[in-house]
Amino acid sequence: MSAFILPRENAPLFYLGEFPVRLITLLVALHSATMIAAALLLAAGHGAQIDALAYSSSAVAHGQVWRLLTYAFVATPSIWFLFEMLMLYYFGREVENGLGWRRFGILYAGLLLLGPMLLQGFSYAGIPQSSVGAQEVNFAVFAAFVAMHPGAQFFFGLAARWVFVGLLAISSLQMLADHQATRVLVLVCSSVLAIQLVRRSGFEEPLFGWSFSLSLPSFKQRQDSFSVLNGGLAASSQKTTTTGHEAKAGKIGKLSMAINGDHIDPEMVMDSLLEKISNKGMTSLSAEERSSLEQARQAILARGTGGTPR
Repeated sequence: MSAFILPRENAPLFYLGEFPVRLITLLVALHSATMIAAALLLAAGHGAQIDALAYSSSAVAHGQVWRLLTYAFVATPSIWFLFEMLMLYYFGREVENGLGWRRFGILYAGLLLLGPMLLQGFSYAGIPQSSVGAQEVNFAVFAAFVAMHPGAQFFFGLAARWVFVGLLAISSLQMLADHQATRVLVLVCSSVLAIQLVRRSGFEEPLFGWSFSLSLPSFKQRQDSFSVLNGGLAASSQKTTTTGHEAKAGKIGKLSMAINGDHIDPEMVMDSLLEKISNKGMTSLSAEERSSLEQARQAILARGTGGTPR
């Protein structure tokens, strides 16, 4: 007899063998699967079925409300789609690690709905609107990453904050040149929503290196050790208290000595290590701690199936 148990906030949803499957993995897989399906439908001459999924303000006004969500999964094969999915997975993984899968899911769902709801408002003013793809949504995920780590170093030593400003500016100019002013509004509002949710989740480092607060002293600017070139997150900007976290971190090395023993709870080991990953990133784990994490996972799985850890 088995039961489905929701995973912890910072734990994978489930495992495929040894591969951890997170919410961002499922989102990228869904986008990719629908792109392949759209390509096959177009090749078979059934493009009308794809049009039934795209956002259309007039169709939504006539009751086809599913278009408020399905529009984001309408895409055709291109090198830009591949690049977009790579960026969504890369930055989305860090955002999910920082927020937890529940809040990340709420963020992504809110971003999906925000765009068509804004466009629907324009349609009631006599300006029909249509849209396909999730470019603005996925850009907002990048904005959420920048809100977490504004000083992260990108190519040529540029900080993430300035890469974000540059991409936002060039994307807005491109949309204006294509006479798509409403999409500029969607892009900006989606980015603002993502940044605000991240800041409410405890990431309070000033986005542009200074604080706009009038009642509180300015936060100290901290340099993140995240590097796109060096491959990952090594330090989090999330506001945390040192009491409790440091004490748990000091115990992690001792917990690895008896994962399979009776006097060490593997769930306690898992909690301690996952908390460290959430605060400092996966790269902060030593080789011994990575081994302890795997042993704890095997012990928990074995406990659930009645077997013994491998």
